[in-house]
Amino acid sequence: MSEFSLLSLNTFGLPLFLGWNRLRRMMRELDARATVLCLQEIQQNAYVSILNRGLPHHKFHACEYNWFAPKGGLFTAASEPLHRNEFVAYENRGRAFSAGFADWALNKGMLVSNLQHEGHSIVVMNTHLHANYAGNWTPDHSMSKIQLDQVQHLAAVIREQPADALVIVCGDFNFPRGTYLYDELVSQAQVIDPLATDPRPTYRPLPLMSNEKWALPIDFCFVRLPHWEGIELKADIVEIQDTTKTMRARQFLTDHNALTLNVTWNK
Repeated sequence: MSEFSLLSLNTFGLPLFLGWNRLRRMMRELDARATVLCLQEIQQNAYVSILNRGLPHHKFHACEYNWFAPKGGLFTAASEPLHRNEFVAYENRGRAFSAGFADWALNKGMLVSNLQHEGHSIVVMNTHLHANYAGNWTPDHSMSKIQLDQVQHLAAVIREQPADALVIVCGDFNFPRGTYLYDELVSQAQVIDPLATDPRPTYRPLPLMSNEKWALPIDFCFVRLPHWEGIELKADIVEIQDTTKTMRARQFLTDHNALTLNVTWNK
């Protein structure tokens, strides 16, 4: 059997050096966990050096620098060579003078990387969609409309990928299952969600935030399957903690849980 693994995580990588030490500790916990790591919210160019040094098992990196942070806040690392790395910005990124200023400034989009793994083509799409600060995912809400445009753009890029490639689309989508946005992406892109029946949240609200409203599965790892023989998918939701600390408060590394995906197929 051939095997490929991936981990996706929103790192809560605050700007202004506020995530400096925490990111360094986080990389110790992530290194060697999977063939490919897809990280979101890398919100400062200076953090990239931490990632480069802190992931010795992942020597191949992809990101596109912008004037203060990697575009989209996206960073992909792999233990195997990455080819044809391309950042695709969402056409609708909201407005600068709005609640979504941070999303607009980060140039939200998708980081598309290709690799050859045991003779097969794999496309990894790392993405982070516009935040919906109102938690209102109805079709007529202004933030939901921005997300719909991004979903349709993402689905179009997924459809462009080679038919014989395994396509993995992962990241922070900022909408939960059961919304029309989720259904639209699954339908348009013809992808499957290996955790579709798992109710566990991927976002862990900070203190003073309502768990009932915000503790939701908003991070996903979608898969578009090729016609390979004997493909099996195994996915999980994993809390990433600093295992060197004993106090619960000091174990905190990020407000999101990681998604893991393991793919096996017949050689």
